[in-house]
Amino acid sequence: MSKNINITSLVLLSMVSFILCIVPVYADGDYNHRLGDVNADNSINIIDVVYLFKNRNLDYEDGDVNADNSINIIDVVYLFKHYDQMREPIKYAENIKLKYYNENGNEVNPYNGESWSYKIFEDATGQKFLLKNESQSVPTWADGKYDKILTVPLTNVVTMSSTHIALMEPLNDDGSVIGSVKGVMWGGSYTWYFDNIKQGLDNGSIQDVGSSYSPNWENITALNPQAVIVYPGYSGDAIIEKCKSLNITYIANSEYLEGSYLARCEWVKSFAAFYNKEGEAKKYFTKIDKRALNVNRKTYNSDYTVLVAWGKNYPSYGGTYVPKAQAYVTKGIIDNCHADYIFKDIPGTGSSKIDYETFAERAKNADIWVVPSNTNWLSSFKTDHPGYTTFESTKNNRVFCISEDYYQLGLMNTDEVLMDLGTIIHPEAFKGRTTHYFLSYNTDTGDATPYTAN
Repeated sequence: MSKNINITSLVLLSMVSFILCIVPVYADGDYNHRLGDVNADNSINIIDVVYLFKNRNLDYEDGDVNADNSINIIDVVYLFKHYDQMREPIKYAENIKLKYYNENGNEVNPYNGESWSYKIFEDATGQKFLLKNESQSVPTWADGKYDKILTVPLTNVVTMSSTHIALMEPLNDDGSVIGSVKGVMWGGSYTWYFDNIKQGLDNGSIQDVGSSYSPNWENITALNPQAVIVYPGYSGDAIIEKCKSLNITYIANSEYLEGSYLARCEWVKSFAAFYNKEGEAKKYFTKIDKRALNVNRKTYNSDYTVLVAWGKNYPSYGGTYVPKAQAYVTKGIIDNCHADYIFKDIPGTGSSKIDYETFAERAKNADIWVVPSNTNWLSSFKTDHPGYTTFESTKNNRVFCISEDYYQLGLMNTDEVLMDLGTIIHPEAFKGRTTHYFLSYNTDTGDATPYTAN
């Protein structure tokens, strides 16, 4: 307790004087150690607060823990207040329910340098899986804590979505994770941007098991998978019910329900648990986390009043779909990129369907407009969006669409997606940078090209 009191006194005294700010070097940080582990000892605790108080000549990605584009005493205070939260195994994702245990059944934190023996994962439908290595026995302390046992690492799975592949790829250092994929839904319907999936489908080591709306259950059953990885809702609920009737184990992954870009990406840690790839997940997500926060840093002093419209009209579905106020897209615009959003007054997560007239009335005054589709699906853009030529974004050539690989590679490269979003919203903060995932859309020709900030 005395140590904490002393630290608090030092922090308060320093805040008053506010004279110890050291200008840091701006460079890539240390991706072997999580944000907050400033002394690089594989644990985030009060010792890091002391270290940061004494040593602020750090890279921005390491020392600027509150992402305000400077390293000073405010970061020390922030770390002091938040190091318990920052040391948690899951930092952003609210829907991941994953716990690690030692041999005696005591809960431990592998992302804070602690060793583990067993894991219990609760999926989006409430199933609880005890995950253990083949050589391990089932511990008696786990009685009543799980519904099913899975031997990890998994070696034979079927995946429902390309986003599942996107969260498995960063763990595939030795080929074993993607090597476990024996079937994918929509395999022959997608243009695949993951070469190993494309090659597997071509050479037959991965089977196309149909769409999520009409899976080929005969093929799935023949594969005898350890698990079918699904998402709940939409077509996933029917797959879950069919798996139950066929006595096929399923794992429900709900990354798409998370409320921020980083939370969605952090679901890589749930996949890591099924493949014993916690070390790879830690390094990968640390890099994503630290680099994504560069967007916050670069736009910290930008014009917060830049107004963003996001939406596409679907006349055949009766309206325009726009992100709600707590949707991950909205948080990316407002929290990461420090800008404003035209429908931040619609509460909730996910998207809302509104009439096009309401969308157009607000969108016409927006500084930029993101149409969340690629050019393959924008052939009717002009007729779908009457009056678009009067929009400020159209007049100023600030209409953007997404790349064809956005929904595959984009999730895996969340930091680059956020950097691209920041680039199109605040080009003055990213001069010379060229985008990949958000493209400048020519409303006259229907073409889209990478955007270079100037």
